[in-house]
Amino acid sequence: MKHTFYPKNRDGFTLVELLVAMMITIVLLGVLVYLTAISMDTYRDSRNEVRASRQAKEALETISKDLESMVSRRDGNTYEWLYAGVEPRGLEGPDGREITNASQLIFFTGATDRYNGKIGTADDKGGDVSAVTYRLVYRDQIGNTDSDEFAVFSLYRHLVNPDEAFDLLAVDDLKTTSSNVFNDTKDLTAENFLVENIYEFTFTILVEYTETSGSSTVTRIERVSLMQDAAASGGFQEFRLKGNAIELTPAMAELANGRILGAEVSITVLTDRGITLAKRSGLPVEELIKKHSYHFTKSIITPRP
Repeated sequence: MKHTFYPKNRDGFTLVELLVAMMITIVLLGVLVYLTAISMDTYRDSRNEVRASRQAKEALETISKDLESMVSRRDGNTYEWLYAGVEPRGLEGPDGREITNASQLIFFTGATDRYNGKIGTADDKGGDVSAVTYRLVYRDQIGNTDSDEFAVFSLYRHLVNPDEAFDLLAVDDLKTTSSNVFNDTKDLTAENFLVENIYEFTFTILVEYTETSGSSTVTRIERVSLMQDAAASGGFQEFRLKGNAIELTPAMAELANGRILGAEVSITVLTDRGITLAKRSGLPVEELIKKHSYHFTKSIITPRP
C-alpha cells in the first residue's frame, strides 16, 4: 500500500520576508517624513515672508503718503519744517538684541486722515496742515507699558490735527517746542500703534546741492542717513530742514543751501520666531537678522518747496 505525502500549506511569511517588508516600510516612512518636513518648512517660510511683507507694506505706504504730502517753505524764514534724528536710548529692547537703528521723524504734512478722516464734517476744525511723528520702540502696545513680558518692536505714528499743529508752524526748534505735543506719554499709545515686529527703521534723505570749484559749478546729490551710531557708520545724528538752510549733526556746511529731492525708508521686519528668540535666547543680533528677518526699502519723491 502506497502512501502519498503532500507538503503542508504555508499560512504566513518567513522571518526574512517580514524583515524586508519592514525595511521597505521604514524607508517609505522616512521619505514621507522628509518630504513633509520640507513642505512644512516651505510653508512656514512663505507664511513668514507674506506676513512680513504685509507689515512692511502697511508701514512704508503710510510713511510714503505723509512724506509725499510734506509741507515746507524755503523762502528765507528761520522756521523748522522737518526734524529727523535717532530714537533716544531707553526703549530699544532686550540686552544684546536691541533695535539696530531707529530713526525719529517730526514733520508737517497734508494728511488725508486728519480729524479721523472726517474732513468737511462738524468734526473738522479747519486747516489742512497736520504734524506727524514716527517712532520705533520696544514696548507692549496693548497695555501701554514697558513690561518685557508682552513687549514687541513697535512702530508708532502720532498724527496731530491742524488746529493743534498750528502752534508748531512758526518755531525755530521743532523738536524742543513740540515736546509737549510729541512725547512718550502721547506718542506711544495704542491708538497710535502702526505695525509690530519692525526691528530697524532707517531714514535717508537725498539732498541736491551745488559745489563751486574755481569758475565751474557742479551739482551733486548727497545721501544723508540717520544712524544710531553715526560716528562708526558715517551717518548723521540729526537733520533739520529750515526755511533758510539745512542743518546737520555732525555739520556738513556744503549742504546748508541744498534742497531735498526725496527720501528712502528702509525697515527690517522680524518673524514671530525671531521675536521669541530676541526675547528668550542669547542669539547674536547678526544671526537674528540673518535667519529670522526680511528687509524692505522704498524710495519716495517729496514735494520741492
